[in-house]
Amino acid sequence: MVPLDQFVKSALMLGATALVVAVLFLAKGLLVPLTLAVLLSFLLSPVCDWLEHRGLGRIPAVLFTAILAFGVLGIMVWTSVVQMTALAPKMPEYQDNLQTKLHAVNDYFISTLRKVTKTADDLGQNLPQAQQSSEPLGTDEWPYSVRVLSPPVSPLQLLGQTFGTLVEVLGVAGIVVILVVFFLVRREDLRDRFIRLVGKGQVTVTTQMLADAATRVSRYLSMLFLINATFGVVVGIGLFLIGVPNAVLWGIMAATLRFVPYIGPWIAAVAPICLAMAISTGWLAPILTFGLFVVLELFCGNVLEPWLYGKGTGVSAVAVLVAAIFWTWLWGVVGLLLATPLAACLLVIGKHVPKLSFLHVLLGNEPVFEPKRRVYQRLLAGDQEEASELVDDDLENRPRVEVYDTLLIPALALAETDWHFGELDEGRHTFILQSLKEIIHETGEDRQEVQAEVGIADGNPPRPCILCLPARDEADEIAGMMLSQLLATGECLVQSVSFTTAASDLADLLQRRKPDVVCISATPPAAVMHARHLCKHIRGRFPKVPMVVGLWDAQGDLSKAKTRIGAGTTTHVVTTLAEAQEQIRLLIQPLLPPPEKKAQPQSGPRVMEAAHP
Repeated sequence: MVPLDQFVKSALMLGATALVVAVLFLAKGLLVPLTLAVLLSFLLSPVCDWLEHRGLGRIPAVLFTAILAFGVLGIMVWTSVVQMTALAPKMPEYQDNLQTKLHAVNDYFISTLRKVTKTADDLGQNLPQAQQSSEPLGTDEWPYSVRVLSPPVSPLQLLGQTFGTLVEVLGVAGIVVILVVFFLVRREDLRDRFIRLVGKGQVTVTTQMLADAATRVSRYLSMLFLINATFGVVVGIGLFLIGVPNAVLWGIMAATLRFVPYIGPWIAAVAPICLAMAISTGWLAPILTFGLFVVLELFCGNVLEPWLYGKGTGVSAVAVLVAAIFWTWLWGVVGLLLATPLAACLLVIGKHVPKLSFLHVLLGNEPVFEPKRRVYQRLLAGDQEEASELVDDDLENRPRVEVYDTLLIPALALAETDWHFGELDEGRHTFILQSLKEIIHETGEDRQEVQAEVGIADGNPPRPCILCLPARDEADEIAGMMLSQLLATGECLVQSVSFTTAASDLADLLQRRKPDVVCISATPPAAVMHARHLCKHIRGRFPKVPMVVGLWDAQGDLSKAKTRIGAGTTTHVVTTLAEAQEQIRLLIQPLLPPPEKKAQPQSGPRVMEAAHP
């Protein structure tokens, strides 16, 4: 049963979310110009800073930037209107050719549909009489037909509607321009007031959040504007060379619609492709137009964007799509254009405000789990294949010992801790241990072959013997398998002992093999207690054998653990496989045979030069 306080918190959160969404929807007329002005201020602020650093004053720098930016925007809008006005009278000329092309494309599908329909009709006619309906679907005709006609719109009404829409658009544009100029002139003062109002004593966090949001959004918008402008220019030039009319218009549309995530470029490609089909007698122009958009989008998405801003805003692809749907539902087309920048702002807020950290998790593209927890989570979910892939990918970039120490040993320790505290059932615990065994076997096949060759070789000098003993259970044995695999380099003989070996059999094994080093493997949470018990048992029978005790993934101060185990000249305590590997290497170094000396060449200066380059 859900606790009452948790239920109340969930209800309050849902109510607050609904209230925020309602305010965003109802205050659209106020918030849309304000949001546009803030984002444009982020975009133009670096230009103002650059001009001011070159000696231009604040007001002249802001005015120059605003006039340049909105002048270019106005020229683009005016050019688009002129191009559309010039294109409109020519559209009837292209209608017949376009219809011919569309009919040619659809002939095959229409023919196929007719065949299917004819087959269905034939089957219906061949049905037995009893299965056919005895009465027609309808025999009576309507005596009257009713049609509702709307009165024609008068020229005055049409002029009023058009003029009203134009005035509304120009009014919003004017408000945005004024707000942008005001924000750029007073940007430091507005920043300080925002920090004072929102921070409420947490000046450091608020300042970092605002700086991160400004830097991330400004860089994203600048790079996106540069990429989209390049995209539009190349589209316009390419369409002009192909011969598509009004190439400037389609270039502007391509640059503008590319601000819409993922689907914008393909929406911009529809009109030029249709126009290319309408003006050409063949299929070369439409194919070239389609190929132009495909090649440019692939180049921008896979080369330009990663090169210019790397991971971009840090917002995941799924979050961008959800944000696009949400803001389009709230604010229409403008919301679709603002979706990605707004998602980036929410991501930054979630990163710096602890109570809103869920926004950073939901919207971000960074992994939410550490690598070790990701491997453990995949094993918990029963996905051994993906866990193995994670280990294999890490092995391509790091040494085996580091991968074992940072991925598999922590995952093993997490599984053992959860199982001992009752958070993991027996079946899942067994599956995790078996999966880890198989992963270790798969990743260490080369080491196993080396160990086998050393074991069957004849005539080799005696090599040091190392025994890896589990402190108590199967998890200790698995960690010992990792260590024995790392030690199997051919310099020594390594044997990993099963945890099912009885105490008497273990003593006989030690007596028979007479190991040069004994490694005791112990995993949390009771690693110290189990390792201490086994160390005490071995010292009682073989007091002089060197021992290396591995307390894997141990945290905190180890002085107490070393005292309890009795670390000394013959007992060494380590916490990682890398430390154990180094300590064992130091212990067996005096026991290794001396390296074979190469025979000195007897004659010839050329031989000497080859031997000593």
